[in-house]
Amino acid sequence: MKFNDAIPGALFLAIAIFAFIHAGSFMRFPGVPYGPDLFPRIIAVMMGGGGLILIVQGLRSANRAPWLELAGWARAWRSYGIFFAVVAAVLFYVFLSGTLGFLLTGFLMLTGLFLVTRGLSTILSSVALALGVTVLIHFVFAEALRVPLPFGLIERWLV
Repeated sequence: MKFNDAIPGALFLAIAIFAFIHAGSFMRFPGVPYGPDLFPRIIAVMMGGGGLILIVQGLRSANRAPWLELAGWARAWRSYGIFFAVVAAVLFYVFLSGTLGFLLTGFLMLTGLFLVTRGLSTILSSVALALGVTVLIHFVFAEALRVPLPFGLIERWLV
């Protein structure tokens, strides 16, 4: 998928304006000649300048190139199915991880995503891979980094 440069340029400019305005709300420290908004505003100005350059370049080439050109993969229905599966998996995690717990929710989510992306013919390896990845993620975050992950349903069996 290819966009005309003016489209991401406008997006960068909008984000830069938002960041510049929001940085003004950072609390100032007494006696310091510059505030915590200085560096975010410098970055926002540079990002906005880059966005303006992209907008100008995009408008110059607007009559020679289309605003949006879809690649072959973007025309395939399977790509849209995978996209919606990822969105559904994230919503599944957000709404059910507190009740089901991280381990069960992560396992079900990853199994579903692996089946959608790899196909139903790989069900055993998808289940095994989902189980291994879920346990690995749980170990890294809950044990090594001490991030509290919800236990949900399995808490009754662990206690």
